[in-house]
Amino acid sequence: MIQSDVSLEPVDICVFVEGCYPFVAGGVASWLDWLIRKQPDLAFGVVAIMTDERPRQSKYEPPSNLKYVKVLPLSRAVRKAGLRQPVIDVDDMIETFHRLLTSGDVNAFAHLVELIGTPVRRSPMGWAQAPRRMSYDELLGSKPMWDVIMGCYARVCPNASCADFFWAWRNLVGSMISLLVEPIPPAAVYHTISTGYAGLLAARAAVELGKPTVLTEHGIYSNERRIDLIMADWIFDTIQVGLTGRDDRKDIRTFWIETFEAYARICYATSSRVTTLYGENQFMQRALGAAPERLRVIPNGIELEKFAAIPEVPPPHRPTAALIGRVVPIKDIEAFIDASMAVRKAIPDVEILVIGPTDEDEEYFELCKRKVAESGLSETVVFTGKMNIIEVLPRIDVMVLTSISEAQPLVILEAGAARVPCVATDVGSCREMIEGAPDEQPNFGPGGRVVPPMDSKAIGAAVVELLQSPDLRKECGLALRRRVEHQFTSRLSADRYRALYRELGK
Repeated sequence: MIQSDVSLEPVDICVFVEGCYPFVAGGVASWLDWLIRKQPDLAFGVVAIMTDERPRQSKYEPPSNLKYVKVLPLSRAVRKAGLRQPVIDVDDMIETFHRLLTSGDVNAFAHLVELIGTPVRRSPMGWAQAPRRMSYDELLGSKPMWDVIMGCYARVCPNASCADFFWAWRNLVGSMISLLVEPIPPAAVYHTISTGYAGLLAARAAVELGKPTVLTEHGIYSNERRIDLIMADWIFDTIQVGLTGRDDRKDIRTFWIETFEAYARICYATSSRVTTLYGENQFMQRALGAAPERLRVIPNGIELEKFAAIPEVPPPHRPTAALIGRVVPIKDIEAFIDASMAVRKAIPDVEILVIGPTDEDEEYFELCKRKVAESGLSETVVFTGKMNIIEVLPRIDVMVLTSISEAQPLVILEAGAARVPCVATDVGSCREMIEGAPDEQPNFGPGGRVVPPMDSKAIGAAVVELLQSPDLRKECGLALRRRVEHQFTSRLSADRYRALYRELGK
């Protein structure tokens, strides 16, 4: 199934995905496995963009309609260029890269694709051999391309460290070049699951082959990279902006951030359709140039049938609130622990469960355990580790999500399938899932409470309100169940993607 040859059979849908399927379990990889299996009449191919050429083990049994997985590494060993150098218009190349990297100019990207695909002569004695396309090694290591890099340095961020710019270029532009020298497998429609490098490959399919392309974003890739880069301690700022922070000089960190935004603009501009999980993401998509008429919201869904055995009337148990998720900082387990103090004060016999893996960030898990002990909650708060959600849902009265960042957390939908009301922070699509979208018709009513992130008092008060009112819990649980039934089932989500493919001609 994993293939490296270029002669791949044509498929209906070719999916470009970065850093996950089929080598990572869970998350976007699981979603892609679901998408392929839910379209059994369509033939799929997958181009898996990975960081390097290391062999990897697939985590999935391939669906019968998945015809191939082609691995495309972003970073490869660069062989030293020989004496014969490609003959290129250095000034034209500098101008092309400058427009592409600083503004996400689609015409500049299309021109770069054309330049890389055009055969050129070598010097000296260029007449001795027929022109041929530049290789990956020449595009990264030849003398003319060194002149291009230095020309871009002088125009993009001349006040930053030259060495830092070179290595940033090697990573950012070198990775893009790795995508542009490989043949694109033939397909009727191309589907990318993010902007970034996968998005550039889809943009290439659009400008080079004239094929329809779909972009599906779970989170906003460029925004996630911005956050990562702002927090990155491996980037050293060399320009001191002073107390005012006003300085037009560009440092390397800014170059990284703006390059990913430029890549996103190129992907948005060339995508035939742009989908996301919830409407709020569209503000950022439009801000980076996505055409409003091409935008679609396609939420994820769950298999309601899996929850059919959960009883409508729960068995007798202690009043119970639970958080289901990984014990990692982004889930803000500390806020949940702080909120638990107020909950126990109001409801002394309450049981508080933290259900999920604890081994991803062991240092954070130890911090949370200490916080529980120091708060006197050892008899109340229990870290259960991973559990079967179908088995544990009947004993949960209120589901709690305290994350500081989310896209569309499926745990809320799973709670809704079991008629369990939720308290969730106002991140991602949580408000839309719990309260309904602004245009929801009919509006099913609140499925719980939405509270500010990192506000343990508000979290605790909402949990207490629901635990102390059986009628309110039932009302919210039924509202959430109806919303899931009408808007968030696996079948509905799959049908929407099938209609999208049909709309684009497949």
